Amino acid sequence: MMMLSISIASDVKRQIRQVSEEHKKQLNFALAKTVNELAKLAQAEEKKGLASFFDNPTPFTVNSVAIKYAKKGNPTATIFIRPLAARYIAPYEHGGKQFLGNKPADLVPISLNANQYGNLPRNTIKRYLNRKDVFLGKVGSIYGLWQRPSVQKGRRGKGAKLANNTGKLRLLVAFTEPVTTSKRLNFGSRAQVVVGRNVKQVFEKQLAAAIASAR
Repeated sequence: MMMLSISIASDVKRQIRQVSEEHKKQLNFALAKTVNELAKLAQAEEKKGLASFFDNPTPFTVNSVAIKYAKKGNPTATIFIRPLAARYIAPYEHGGKQFLGNKPADLVPISLNANQYGNLPRNTIKRYLNRKDVFLGKVGSIYGLWQRPSVQKGRRGKGAKLANNTGKLRLLVAFTEPVTTSKRLNFGSRAQVVVGRNVKQVFEKQLAAAIASAR
C-alpha cells in the first residue's frame, strides 16, 4: 500500500504551549483542520508528481491520489494511492516488473492510432482480429498483431482504406514483455516538503479561526 500519514502535533509544540487555558478546547479542532488543509496541499503536489513522472498519464492515474481526512480527536490524515492504480504504480515506487493486469503484454501501437494518452482504444485488438487479413503471432523475434499485404490492389469498398498496400507484412501492435522498472516515484517526498513549508502558518491561521468561532 502506498500511503503517507500527516500528523503535525510535534511540529507545533511551541505554539500549543502558548495557547491559554481558556482556548485549549479549540486545539483539537484547529489541529484537525490544519492537518486536512495540509493534506490537500500534499495531495496536489503528489498529483503533480505523477503527472511529471509518467509520460502523459491518464486522469485515472493522476486522480488516484486520495485523502483519508483527520477528525477532531484524531488529527492524522493519510495520503494514499487508490488500490487499482497502486497495483501498476507500485513497481515504480518499490521496484520490480511492470504490472500489466489482464493484458498479456505491454501493447505498443506501431501502425495504429493511439488515444491522447498513448494507449489503444478499448477493444482495438478484438476488432482487428475480426479481419481476415490480420493475425496475432510471432514474426521473427516480434510477437504482435500483424496485417498481411492486400492481394488486390486498388480495392474499393468497406475496409479499403485499412488495406495493407505495402507489399509486406505490417506490424500493427507490438506485444512486449513487462520490464523491470528503474525509475522511482518517491511517493510522499513532495508532500513532506510542502507540509514542512506550510505547517506553522496554516496552524496559526486555523487556531485563530477556531478561537474566533468559539466566542
